[in-house]
Amino acid sequence: MVLSPIVVAPNAFKGTLSPLDAAQAMAIGVGMACPGRPVLLRPLPDGGDGTLDVLLPALKAERRYCRVIDACGRDRLVSFGLLERRRGRVAIIESATVIGPPQGVGCPFAERTTEGLGQLMTYALDCGARTLYIGLGGSATSDAGVGLLSALGLRFKGVARPSLATLADGGAIDSSGLDPRLPLTKIIVLTDVTNTLLGPLGATMFAAQKGASAQDLMALEAHLVTAADRLEAHFGCRVRQRLGSGAAGGLGFALALLGASLVRGAPLVARLTGLYGAMVVSGLVLTGEGACDGQTAYGKGPALVAALAHRLGKPAIAVCGRIEPSFAALAPLFSQCASLVTGRSAAEALSLTVARILAMREW
Repeated sequence: MVLSPIVVAPNAFKGTLSPLDAAQAMAIGVGMACPGRPVLLRPLPDGGDGTLDVLLPALKAERRYCRVIDACGRDRLVSFGLLERRRGRVAIIESATVIGPPQGVGCPFAERTTEGLGQLMTYALDCGARTLYIGLGGSATSDAGVGLLSALGLRFKGVARPSLATLADGGAIDSSGLDPRLPLTKIIVLTDVTNTLLGPLGATMFAAQKGASAQDLMALEAHLVTAADRLEAHFGCRVRQRLGSGAAGGLGFALALLGASLVRGAPLVARLTGLYGAMVVSGLVLTGEGACDGQTAYGKGPALVAALAHRLGKPAIAVCGRIEPSFAALAPLFSQCASLVTGRSAAEALSLTVARILAMREW
């Protein structure tokens, strides 16, 4: 009897397991409960944590290194991917490696900058990249990409190192120094969420989990509105309502101003890694992430897995670090939802949880 494979396609368990680590832990759990059952690893980052590590082997890209600053302005060595294509070199960049926690915390929320990501983009262009894939998600910042634009050559009169708050000061904006290679570069942005820039479901929705205080939150929306008004007027385009413009604290907005295409990260990663084809031949799909909650519906990997499984008529199980009441709307899309057993390391807990689920019934 030929056993159908089990596909494991988790997102990151933030702060504990990368998507690849989570997939490997799930595979161990499958082996514990179903020895000999084939397992297909298709970790599913959505543009945030772990996107680079998954796409490097999928695209057969070379890992390169560059020194930039993190969200707090400290020197940091980060990696990115580079590969050759007929139309020129392609760079793969993950924003979380530059401006994500834990390296992106340790300074006041309002002082955090995306400047280092702009530095990395410049270095990738120096390496000959003419296409940039940029994963957004897992950032510690909410500056609407002002730091990134500054690093790429946008100037704000009278401000040596601009921040989101300085846009309210009214200094003239000068784009004559913007890197001239940008209009010739194809930029594809993988957003981890579909939120737009402004409003209660905008970039401020995620600021509290980045450490923003109540005072920070009160000021943030007003600063974002000012940034949108001034930068859109300067660039002559309106992008604040684009899906994903609120990703990574408004980085999607800034990159859209530069002509970038904003796409949902999870579907693009799924296509590049062959997730759909793996699910077609599978008998079961396992997914999950650190927190399954209302935000999961805004472009996160588990929501995509549920939709694909439903289309293919395959059972899907979500295993999460924790399941919040706000996940209730998505939960019926899964055959089963479970939170991790406690008292063990994250990897061991994930393996044991998967093993217990699979041992309870035949899938």
